Amino acid sequence: MKDIQSKVLSKYGIDISRENILKLYKIDHADLSVQELEEKIRDTRKRWNASINGANEKTAERDQARLEKADKFEAILKDAELRKELFHYYRNSGEETEGTSTDFAREYFALVGTSKKIRKADVEFFFNYYPSERKNRKAILEMLKKELKVFDPGKEEKYAKANDLTDEEGEEEDISGPLIVNLFRESTVLKIRKAIDKHEEAKKVDEISQRYPEIQKSLYEFLDINDVSTAEQLSEKMDAKGKEAFALRQEKGTAYVPLVDLFNILKSLCGDQDVADNIPAFKLLLKYPKLTPYMFAFVEMKPKTLKAFAEVASHYYGFRDDADFILNYYNPVHDHFGISDHGIASLLRKAEKKAAQNKVLNTIDEKLGRTKDRRRLPFGAELGHWLAYWPISLAYFVFEVIKGISKGLRFLEIFVAIGVGILASVLLNFQLPKLGIHNLLDIAKIIGTNQWVSYLNSLEDLWGGNYGNIALMVIESIIIIAFFAVVYVCVPSVAGVFVYDFAYDLNKRFDWIGIERTFQRIFQTLKQRTEDQYFEKKKAFYKKKIGNVITNAVCIALLCLIIWFLPTGSGFVNEKGADAIEFIQEQIAADDVDEKETEGANVKDTQEVESMVITVGTAKIRSGPGTDYDVLRTANQGETFIATGNQETASNGRIWYEIYLDEGKTQVGWASEKVIA
Repeated sequence: MKDIQSKVLSKYGIDISRENILKLYKIDHADLSVQELEEKIRDTRKRWNASINGANEKTAERDQARLEKADKFEAILKDAELRKELFHYYRNSGEETEGTSTDFAREYFALVGTSKKIRKADVEFFFNYYPSERKNRKAILEMLKKELKVFDPGKEEKYAKANDLTDEEGEEEDISGPLIVNLFRESTVLKIRKAIDKHEEAKKVDEISQRYPEIQKSLYEFLDINDVSTAEQLSEKMDAKGKEAFALRQEKGTAYVPLVDLFNILKSLCGDQDVADNIPAFKLLLKYPKLTPYMFAFVEMKPKTLKAFAEVASHYYGFRDDADFILNYYNPVHDHFGISDHGIASLLRKAEKKAAQNKVLNTIDEKLGRTKDRRRLPFGAELGHWLAYWPISLAYFVFEVIKGISKGLRFLEIFVAIGVGILASVLLNFQLPKLGIHNLLDIAKIIGTNQWVSYLNSLEDLWGGNYGNIALMVIESIIIIAFFAVVYVCVPSVAGVFVYDFAYDLNKRFDWIGIERTFQRIFQTLKQRTEDQYFEKKKAFYKKKIGNVITNAVCIALLCLIIWFLPTGSGFVNEKGADAIEFIQEQIAADDVDEKETEGANVKDTQEVESMVITVGTAKIRSGPGTDYDVLRTANQGETFIATGNQETASNGRIWYEIYLDEGKTQVGWASEKVIA
């Protein structure tokens, strides 16, 4: 392998380890005829020329560089012996165009399958996160069907090419569901993967390696973000590094494009709300990227899941033991992916107990910012805290009751079926005697032939049957048995299945885990605020809390009066859990504003003017809130505008902001939330 690499490099000046020439020219076998090779060369040059004249600047520069080396590429391809050696080289280095290896996919899905049933969405995520596995897609799909018994994992053609996560505006599509405060989205996980790929691409460029020797380290070490604790700090650091890389790219050429792309992706990640809310966990995703896709795919952690996952983590990153892995990675991260860990609660407690006895682990915890002992408040301060924020605890209690009822509905299936059966029996016992049929016990007479024949004879006067006819007696027996089966088996079964499906659909529509995490985050924020207020200003603490206590008392009194006197008052009780949480968050934000008002009226004045910055390379400013409106102008990354305060939500759920386009504030335009922040 080294011989062919050195031979091509010395003769043509081309490093075949960095560019797969066969892939560039879409050559899938070595024995091409002269005519086939010329056709491949012609098509490739035509494709590159079209790209150079296209609108995508980055792709144009890349293909321009390839076109400049096209003569050397083609000279290599026209050498038949050299072309065969190239196929052998790429095959041995794992770069073949089609493979059959399923080892990694088998290990991945076997581990994910310990926490849930694998579905088509999990297969789609796997191929999106590991695009290199698409070369094995046919074998992987067969393996999923035969070995792991995955029902309908999808079609091979679906995973033939990478999904394009950008729309015509150059904006990233939001492919995730609703975001509940502190859960990472799939789009965020995929962007982290893109950043890792760009880092690997940049490491292979000699100019970048010479300029940044530290790039050969891991992405986390290269970014040097160990001391970063907030989204603002991370954004400033990535912005500074990105500007430096862009300046080098402008000065020294396209070799620095992978580095520019890397910092653009990271800068975009800093603008995502889920990243901004969870910087400590996000840092761990960058530090241990090989574990991230598993965390996103897991649903409910079980002992065997945790054990296998710890083995994977130790294989890649050398954790000392399961306790080290749980405390320094799993515990700080798993909440942010909404993973249920009730099945391993005892294992987590054992890990924490073991860590408490290990001074080395405690030292590591301190460096990671994981404090074991919280500041304890006196009873009076704890009571003041509870009286000030008890409505939030009440809302959480109501939420838990609703969640318990919703999750418990599916367990009522058998009781509903029995109840419907009893109800049907009671109702029919009032009507069946009129037809000559008494009740369910009549069916027991079929056990004795004579009893059953006598029973049929008792119905002769009512039905007018001729019971000397054996065939007619059999038909009537079947009809009676079918009637009882429908009443006492089919109807209760349908009722039970309906209840089960209704409960399943109801639980699927609500992110119970996400809402619960939101409440926990609110409780933590309020408790931290109370601790800070008490230990910083003990004398003023009770004065501040008494205002909240009185306000809560007045509000609850008014609410009781409204519910008592107004028929529509009871409607407040039926508010959705998400609306209640939003109200709570607004109350917290209002409380923060009240505390900051004492710092001076000038702070308020500066907050009323909102500046918005373009967060992508180029963005189109339109005449209205949607992509169907005309483009007024194009803005570059970093360009700042003043918001008018107006915003609208398009039909696809995307928010558009109205901004001033000039200093005189005479012209306005609209920009999507995906390009401006």
